[in-house]
Amino acid sequence: TNFSPSITRAGIMGIIMITSKIIYRKNDIFTSISISLLVILIYNPYLLQNLGLCLSYGGVCGIIICNKVILKFLKSIKIKNKFYKYKIRPKFQNYIDKIKEILSVTISVQLFILPIIFYNMNIFNPYFLVSNLILSAVIGPIVILSFIFIIITLINMHIAIFFSKPVGFSIQILEFISRIGLLPFSKFYIPTPSLFSIIIYYFFIIVLLSIFQVYSAKNPNKTQIRIKNLIAMGKIKLRKNIKIVKVFLIFLFIFIFLIKLYPKNLKIYFIDVGQGDSTLIVTPQNKTILVDGGGSVNSDFDVGKSTLVPYILDRGFVKIDTIIISHFDNDHVGGLLTALQELKVSNVIIGKQFENSENYKEFLKIVKDKKINVNIVNSKCKINVEKNLYLDVLWPNDFESITENSINNNALVFKLYYKNFSMLFTGDIEKEAEDILVSKYKETDALKSTVLKVGHHGSKSSSTEQFLKLVSPKIALIGVGKNNRYGHPNMEVMERFQSLRS
Repeated sequence: TNFSPSITRAGIMGIIMITSKIIYRKNDIFTSISISLLVILIYNPYLLQNLGLCLSYGGVCGIIICNKVILKFLKSIKIKNKFYKYKIRPKFQNYIDKIKEILSVTISVQLFILPIIFYNMNIFNPYFLVSNLILSAVIGPIVILSFIFIIITLINMHIAIFFSKPVGFSIQILEFISRIGLLPFSKFYIPTPSLFSIIIYYFFIIVLLSIFQVYSAKNPNKTQIRIKNLIAMGKIKLRKNIKIVKVFLIFLFIFIFLIKLYPKNLKIYFIDVGQGDSTLIVTPQNKTILVDGGGSVNSDFDVGKSTLVPYILDRGFVKIDTIIISHFDNDHVGGLLTALQELKVSNVIIGKQFENSENYKEFLKIVKDKKINVNIVNSKCKINVEKNLYLDVLWPNDFESITENSINNNALVFKLYYKNFSMLFTGDIEKEAEDILVSKYKETDALKSTVLKVGHHGSKSSSTEQFLKLVSPKIALIGVGKNNRYGHPNMEVMERFQSLRS
């Protein structure tokens, strides 16, 4: 197991428990869990950020704090129905109690590690109770059988071969149980919770457990809790406190109304996707626009899965209203192909394509399978997003195209307008496309922008002097990877930007 933190934790706690038996001392669970954590962190303090360690200790804490209360609650619940008219055999009742015990441990663990999973993985699997229940029932016999098999292999290989078939079958059972997580609707993305919401969650859980403990202490003779009695009790409490409920609801509505009235600003996030471009725009009305998504041709690293999607979830979004693809080079669309598959996307905006690339074919397949609406725009299009916010498409158009470096030079160029602010997105256009834009818009302010997303990562083939003078940006953003092999951004280009200051 390579001494993973979770295994080390279990090993140290097991040694402490066995030692306590030998020296006739009571094993205190809080002491043993604290000692195990101290030993692990002395060995490597950075393991405090290890997800396996957090899940392992979170699960143990969940069992310690919640299991007794949840087990008592599960054993007390009786759902009245016709089957309870008949006597249940003691053996069958023992099976039911055993299932409740396994279920109690599973719920206790999941209650405590749920915020950790959401914070680190942003995924919720609704089948976890079923899979854990089945796994808990079969894992014990499988582990025992596996240990017997290991011992036999040290004694006699001929007998071990006989045992290998049931061991292999038990591994197939585990693999089958793991496939439950592949059923439809098994993965729901959850926005990354804030530290405050995590604290509130644990506070709420502890309060509920405390209330149940107090209720049990005051009503020791009540061995059953009927669901319909709990509902009736809730209705009575509601009637008794109707004035408090009304006041609470009034304040809640006022609070929501004030939040709606509170002015919100346009937010633009320039995402670090290495040697590539990606920009997330969040409008004042909380609409999301994702422009490009990074990617790399010569790397096995999935920018979409490892960087782009987690970034969006960390910002609190599981849905993208609009994705804008400037062009289909991999360093702009690679991450978006993953985002289109993993997140809910309402619309995609692209320019007219003059070259049928592999990425474009893959894109068409994804949007067809996911039934995503695709809008093909040209230089005459104006896209209204919301009040005071719209996009003007400047390039390309349907009647002319650039044959030289076609994918880059026919990239979508558009300008975002919001009140007195504007931002120009230029994809990977080069000198040829910039010259056309200069000739078309030199007598207007169509190119003049507050912020410029610099074309082609600051390459020497882009950002001509005439073009930069027309744009005249206050801020220029260049998306590059550190120590990239292309030498971006080019020093001559940087000097042109420096000259704009004078």
